Amino acid sequence: MNVNDISNGSEVKIHASINGHSLVLMTEAIFGVSAGLLVKPMEYFGKYMQFLEPSQIEIRNKRDGRIYKFMSTTITPVKTRYGNFHLIRCSSKLEPENSRKSERFYIEKLGLLSVNGNTKTLYNCIVHDLSMRGISVIVDRSVQLRIGDRLDIRFRYGATLHSYEVSTIVVRHFMVQDKTAVGCAISNLNVDLISLLTTKRREKYTPLGESPGTDLNPEISESQQIEHVEQDLAAQTIPARNKSGAVRITDENPFAPERLEHVSAEKTLRQKRREERQAKEAEEIANLLDLRNM
Repeated sequence: MNVNDISNGSEVKIHASINGHSLVLMTEAIFGVSAGLLVKPMEYFGKYMQFLEPSQIEIRNKRDGRIYKFMSTTITPVKTRYGNFHLIRCSSKLEPENSRKSERFYIEKLGLLSVNGNTKTLYNCIVHDLSMRGISVIVDRSVQLRIGDRLDIRFRYGATLHSYEVSTIVVRHFMVQDKTAVGCAISNLNVDLISLLTTKRREKYTPLGESPGTDLNPEISESQQIEHVEQDLAAQTIPARNKSGAVRITDENPFAPERLEHVSAEKTLRQKRREERQAKEAEEIANLLDLRNM
């Protein structure tokens, strides 16, 4: 999947750093174009921003509900006939998060477990998290569990303290904040657990139907809108020139460099040295001109 395949109305989260301060910017996808993904414009103290270095992007795609995390190459402002927007560019394919494993939801509830069918001996545990394929529990260090042990786990959850039961098999050991924990594969995913997972997903995410997309021009189709934006972007690729051949930069241009907040505004050492060398050469030329006049 490419970045320009993201659906209209998808939530976009950008993790960025400005002047040494980390911040998270929220915006919304408009539609994809050949150059990248068009999103709603973002401002920082009244200025349009451009990120000239890779930034971490997190998008919840409206079409499939999956989360896609990737690094953008640049995020730059663009001007179209429909207004000002930002364009996210990415050179790599997008892979959905947790594409190889089920999404986990934190539970953090007390429970009881029995080992290998021994219901006479019950152990306290904390149900740490739950997914469609597995469950992890925190146990006391005195509880000796081996890979392959069968655990029957019971816990209560929700406003009505509904009782859930699940049969599992231990597949790994790990630590949770210096506490002993085991990861287990679920052997009987019943209706109760499916309902619980569905509820947890609704709590975590805004229903997709409640986030309508953005229609830039309801009078024409989205494909025509994309074609118009493509034309506008192509016109910006080669700046308009006047008869003398000089590039025109007007005061009305909201994307003039002096109006942008550059995240990567610090000059490199090479740039500083080149400017110092140019300034020194200009000073030497000026001194030579003064001597000639004398």
